[in-house]
Amino acid sequence: MDFSTEFIGLRDRMAQSMQKGFVLSQNVDVKGRMAALYGTFGIDEERKLLGIMGTGSSTHAHEYRVLFAEPELNEAQLEQWWDYVKTLQSELVTPDAAHEFSIISMILACADPDKSVQKKIKKLTSECSYRAPAHGWSSVRLAVVDLNARKVYTNRMGGPLKDLLAEWL
Repeated sequence: MDFSTEFIGLRDRMAQSMQKGFVLSQNVDVKGRMAALYGTFGIDEERKLLGIMGTGSSTHAHEYRVLFAEPELNEAQLEQWWDYVKTLQSELVTPDAAHEFSIISMILACADPDKSVQKKIKKLTSECSYRAPAHGWSSVRLAVVDLNARKVYTNRMGGPLKDLLAEWL
């Protein structure tokens, strides 16, 4: 397997089939690291009482998806990436009184992750609840894509991300 070719193929499939509304950038610096693909999605709507009647106030939610290449991923590198994604969570999420939620989805593509990575990733979690004057919550989804075996490993919150990645493998 040629990692570069497989990785570029994954990036291109992701970019072509990303859900409507995502704003995409390729080969862009995201808080100090070069991402092969960076997608942002935001929605601003009027709050509704019982889902029907407008209240006159607004609400917003966001998702940030970022794809990186890490050809040979081991447990120490996973720890560094985990620290980085928690930094993204603290720097990208800007809760205020109208904030509902934000999700940081980080995807690491590799050729053959260590077995320890497959076990460790399941234990990683980062969820924040914001209190007044801020509001809402944020969470980190982390996925490791083994391009060689065509498998996806995720943390506890990564189930929906795993389903998306399965379509792109």
